[in-house]
Amino acid sequence: MLSESLKVQSYELLSHKAYRILKEAIVRGEIKPHSKLTLKEIATYMGISETPIREAINYLASEGLVKLVPHKGIIINEISLADFQEMLQIRSVLEGLIAELAATNINDEEIHTIMEIICDMELSVNEDNRLVYNDLDIRFHDLLVNIAGNRKLKDFYNNLISQSQQFRLLTLKLDYRMPKSLDEHRSIASALQERDPLKANTESQKHINSILTSLAELRKIEDSKQLEKKDNP
Repeated sequence: MLSESLKVQSYELLSHKAYRILKEAIVRGEIKPHSKLTLKEIATYMGISETPIREAINYLASEGLVKLVPHKGIIINEISLADFQEMLQIRSVLEGLIAELAATNINDEEIHTIMEIICDMELSVNEDNRLVYNDLDIRFHDLLVNIAGNRKLKDFYNNLISQSQQFRLLTLKLDYRMPKSLDEHRSIASALQERDPLKANTESQKHINSILTSLAELRKIEDSKQLEKKDNP
């Protein structure tokens, strides 16, 4: 019985590892949207059996990152800017609730960690380091969802975030966006420090709505560039 138990644990670990590797490759753009893959192809490349790969693909499909098409195999989904805007509208409500719960549950040590992240964000803004800032942004929000302490909310939030990772750096292309984002995170951190759930909810929703505004501006810029290409082939 002991050996059987260990086999199950080993299998679960293998499927999770395959899921993580595939997810990172999709999010980073190493596997392009509309790419067609097969279980056999992935299993051969990874050097493992198709069973844990199938499990990993099912997880990715549940998150909207891939779709399973009969007789065609596994297709990598493409997330459009319009999709991202819709995700942000949902995320606005979720982030508000997460911050509200976090403000209720947060302890002194966690407040200290939040303020350290804010300090690191300030440094990355001063150095105009957008990649580092993006990583800190992710860390900030991941910490909040953990402090909130609602497992179902965390699962739903993480699934939504997984589908939009490729866009996280997009709005930071705008020169004003990073300093503005920093101010918004300071406001959220201040509400958490004050342990004010209502203020934390409001400031978090303001932050996401601000991203939506910046995204709309980016779409106008992109549309303008497309028109220029048509007029000047």
